[in-house]
Amino acid sequence: MENASDSLLLAQVVKLSRRMAATRELDPLLSFAIDEVLKLVGAERGYIVLLNQDGSLDFRVKRRRDGQEIGDVEDSISRSILNEVVQTQQPLLVSNAMADQQFSKARSVMMMRLRSVMCVPLLTQKGFIGAIYVENRSVAGRFQPADLPPLELFAGQAAVAIENAALNEALIRANQELQALDEMKNNLVILVSHELRTPITTLYGYMQLLKDDPEPFLIDELSESVDRVVRTIEEIIDAFRIMAGQLGLELEMTSLHVLMGEVLASFAETCAKRQITLAAHGLELFPVLPVDKKKMYVVLANVISNAIKFTANGGQVTVYGRVLEQHVELCVQDTGIGIPPEEQERIFDLFYVLGSMKHHSTSKHAFRGGGLGLGLPIAKGFVQAHQGDIRIESPAQASAATPGTKCIIVLPRQMH
Repeated sequence: MENASDSLLLAQVVKLSRRMAATRELDPLLSFAIDEVLKLVGAERGYIVLLNQDGSLDFRVKRRRDGQEIGDVEDSISRSILNEVVQTQQPLLVSNAMADQQFSKARSVMMMRLRSVMCVPLLTQKGFIGAIYVENRSVAGRFQPADLPPLELFAGQAAVAIENAALNEALIRANQELQALDEMKNNLVILVSHELRTPITTLYGYMQLLKDDPEPFLIDELSESVDRVVRTIEEIIDAFRIMAGQLGLELEMTSLHVLMGEVLASFAETCAKRQITLAAHGLELFPVLPVDKKKMYVVLANVISNAIKFTANGGQVTVYGRVLEQHVELCVQDTGIGIPPEEQERIFDLFYVLGSMKHHSTSKHAFRGGGLGLGLPIAKGFVQAHQGDIRIESPAQASAATPGTKCIIVLPRQMH
């Protein structure tokens, strides 16, 4: 016959289980679970360890009985006891680890002078997902065999709740990613319509004029509009080649100093109109590198274009670099509006447009002007194809300041 204490214990676990089942977010659930475990078994310290997808262990919650978090310096448990539970997926109770035949010689037990320890696996229908580990370092025999079943029962309920909360968070993340993709799709439609409609409209207008008055300047305007349409289409093709992993390189030994000079010359007229100082120094010391000259020109042009675009009239864009043993670093520093921290991770995403779409215009070099949002993603794809890297550094924006942005391109001196 079930005694009164067992009934009370069962009722308590059921109550805790209902509370956990109602918690849909993982971190609050884990926090609640460890606090209740410490009360349930009277432990001094408790840990909830979750199994990562790569097989490593993640100490998600580490807490004392008084509610204080356990710091990294104090983050020491008996790995031998924990590993035993991970490997066997069976609960384990050690009344006095210092005197235990199996664990007394373990380094962690001797260093921390561990006494009472209980560790139980978190198991679901899919298998092992982690463990609950509790301990009393000061009292031997604090945990007895009768203390293990309540902890096992609690762990069984907690495992289901943890799995459900993790699935719920995964669904939320997936939904957020789908929403972001949908936003990117909508942006693409808007951007392509902007980028192609304007030059095509211009083409149509000049063609009508040419019927009556074939002036040379009209031919030049027609040519520029056609070039713009072609460049837009080439950007889209390059982006999808990068996504498909079909990017081939035609390597030749190239002087970045000379190549950068060609790129800067192509922006001279734009910078003159906007009174932006554009200069490079120190690149003459760079060695020749094995690169695809055409693709590297695109990389440099896209980065310079982006710096000009987000630098107000009268600002500066400076190019410099350094040569290291294994690689070179090329830096493009501007005095522009900077990039908010929350957007720095996404700046290299395809079709991502910095800031509001309301700033989009058909001019690629006007202040905060338009584009498909492909310049930096294509630059990153091309640089990575060269076994290099590209990153952005920008301090937090201030309302009355221009913190600027630095784009750093890293290229190996030799490709393998």
